[in-house]
Amino acid sequence: MNSNIILKVEKGKKYSEFLDNNMKKNIIACKQNSIMHDLSDVCDTSGDAEFIDISSEEGLKILRHSTAHLLANAIVELYPDAKPNTSNEDNIIFYYDFDMSPISIDDFSPIEKKMEEIEKRNEPIEKIVLDKEGILEIFKNNPYKTDKINENVNDGEASSVYREGNYMEFCRGPHVPSTGFIKAFKLLSVSSTNYEGDINKQKMIRIYGTSFPEKKSLREFLLRREEAMKRDHRRIGHEMDLFIFDNERAPGFPFYTPNGAIIRNELINYMKELNEKNGWEDVWTPHIYRETIWRESGHYDKYKNDMFLFQLSNGDHYGLKPMNCPGHIAIFQRSVHSYREMPVKYSEAGTVYRYEKSGEMGGLTRPRAFTIDDGHGFLRPDQISEEVTSLLKTVPFIFNTIMGNSEISYDLSTMDKDHPENYLISYICFECNQKFEMRGASSELKCPNCGSIRLKEDFSMWDNATENLKNALNNLGLPYKEKPGDAAFYGPKIDVHIKDALDRLWQVSTIQLDFFMPINFDLSYIDADSKKVRPVILHRAIYGSYERFIAILLEHFNGKLPTWLSPVEAYIIPVSENYSDYAEYVHRELCKNHIRSKLDLSQNTISKKIKLIRGMRPSYIIVVGENEKNSGTISVRNRNDRTKSYNLNDFIDNLDREVRDHNIKQIF
Repeated sequence: MNSNIILKVEKGKKYSEFLDNNMKKNIIACKQNSIMHDLSDVCDTSGDAEFIDISSEEGLKILRHSTAHLLANAIVELYPDAKPNTSNEDNIIFYYDFDMSPISIDDFSPIEKKMEEIEKRNEPIEKIVLDKEGILEIFKNNPYKTDKINENVNDGEASSVYREGNYMEFCRGPHVPSTGFIKAFKLLSVSSTNYEGDINKQKMIRIYGTSFPEKKSLREFLLRREEAMKRDHRRIGHEMDLFIFDNERAPGFPFYTPNGAIIRNELINYMKELNEKNGWEDVWTPHIYRETIWRESGHYDKYKNDMFLFQLSNGDHYGLKPMNCPGHIAIFQRSVHSYREMPVKYSEAGTVYRYEKSGEMGGLTRPRAFTIDDGHGFLRPDQISEEVTSLLKTVPFIFNTIMGNSEISYDLSTMDKDHPENYLISYICFECNQKFEMRGASSELKCPNCGSIRLKEDFSMWDNATENLKNALNNLGLPYKEKPGDAAFYGPKIDVHIKDALDRLWQVSTIQLDFFMPINFDLSYIDADSKKVRPVILHRAIYGSYERFIAILLEHFNGKLPTWLSPVEAYIIPVSENYSDYAEYVHRELCKNHIRSKLDLSQNTISKKIKLIRGMRPSYIIVVGENEKNSGTISVRNRNDRTKSYNLNDFIDNLDREVRDHNIKQIF
């Protein structure tokens, strides 16, 4: 719930002047005209301003950013030789990187005590604006800060530093007004990384932590985190023998075992089934392309530092694909398309490769190779609304089927027009009136027709795409948050989030509209007047990636997946070797009916067999003995340790129905 408040402000006054004493307990910053401010800032204009509550989404991010600075303050007091590098935060955790001697979690206690000491001093966090030379003088002994200053502040410009007590930090802010607002925090873990993520540069210590406005929320978070650690997909994956990572031979690349491949293939097959129903045709595209296609698509400028690029002995440059869309575009280009054929929709379980830095990889949630349930629709403009609406109806159906009635939320990610350098946009030349498309950060931002650098930005295609997505959300009555600056470099998008059993939000589906790649690749179809017309590309992924979605499912269900996804649907145990023949018969009948069955004929006792198989989380454990053999039945135990006797054929029929209907609940 948004606890921020809207107040009228007057130009020339500090934002803090509009707060009464009660408001000052929880209000920590202000937003006016989409720009965040410290409360000590002076209003540039009169009008409405949104005052940020510490418990709001934006407030928590500011709190955690300020807590990262508090950590850095404590570190430099305790370790005078440490050099702070940079911090980052989201709505849950923060981290700060330091050039310092290695530490462990055993060192957290004195660090936290020092943080508490600084918090109790209630040091004001003061914003100071200085010119570049003045800021460089302050941080002259810290090469990491001087790098940041030179990257972010032009000569002759001014920027901000923040002071709390004797500690100084180069930062744009905003921050909580004083350290006394940082009342409940906890350091969580420590890892090693490298400066700027480059393994050839200085090793760094990365310390993770979190903070909340009050201790009750922190305690609740730590309890949830403890449960989440028990459900960590890497731990479950090991117990269920689903996947491995070989850091010596292929760091960051997952290997699926037979059990893991079952889950992956079942999800792929289910998506293929839904794609077919919704008119998406399956294709396959190669994993390696010549570098030219990435330059043509615009991915090279944006992703070259995150791509696996290499040169062959003949001088040709190639790259592993970071995206599937150029391959689907190449297939679309194979023939001329009539407006009657549109939309043309291709889907693929396409594996892509991205060079994630060593400190950023994390099991299946962030590997270097992952497979997207990717789809690209080539649409007429009049088909946009129908196709986006169809996807927005399909998404909740899929997640409710697989995960149950999970909470689903939507973000509309738009461009930040103040930073056009991050996007592929249109420009109009003042000299020759030529209109062309180019990424704002291009090293040669000039008119391709006359060479002029006098250009005007044209956001009309971005505005059109954004309006189409917004209308689809509004027409379905779906509440959403607008996220300026979070758009893809080629177009706005809708991001879908689902909440898991631990109340964590995961970003899964993405629906993007793209008016620019059709221009880059000169795509067209023939309209009713026999003229060439530019299509619109709809990019979509519903699971997101199979790897990340498998991790989500493992943690959501604690490994006890719905039977249709379970690697072991039935585990058969005879009570003694006298009934092995009947157990083998049951096993054969189940396998004959496409039920994933495992048979345990070991010499272990029944209790030990059941104990050993628990980690594999089979859907059903079947025990057979004299009674079962004589009556042609089986004794079935479900995951709640309830036992029921079934006629074998009845069990097969019921289990087949459970699997075919993708049921979450077991048959009993």
